[in-house]
Amino acid sequence: MGINSTEVSYGFGQLGSGHTQTAANTLTPPTGKVIVAIQFLDDLSLSTLTPEQIYGADAFIGIDAALSNTAGSSEVIDSSVVFPGGSTIVGRWTHVSLQSNSASGIICYFGQ
Repeated sequence: MGINSTEVSYGFGQLGSGHTQTAANTLTPPTGKVIVAIQFLDDLSLSTLTPEQIYGADAFIGIDAALSNTAGSSEVIDSSVVFPGGSTIVGRWTHVSLQSNSASGIICYFGQ
């Protein structure tokens, strides 16, 4: 029998999902939630990827996000980076949007 852990559910995308395939749409999670994973259904670039801030600093990768001590030696992502279709990135973001329209788009999974 599996373990029913709300901590795992809340942290790993078990609180719903959203989809977008148009550049004009900025996907924002429901109130009290963040995007915890983004699955790319096509080869795509993002125009917005806003990381959650922890203690006033960007704690995860993002488009033109300022680096902080919590991000270590990570580089900033710019909107020319292409994420391959079929890939998934994991982190904590408050907004995401596509650089251009897509046939299939992205699926975003929500957590707390």
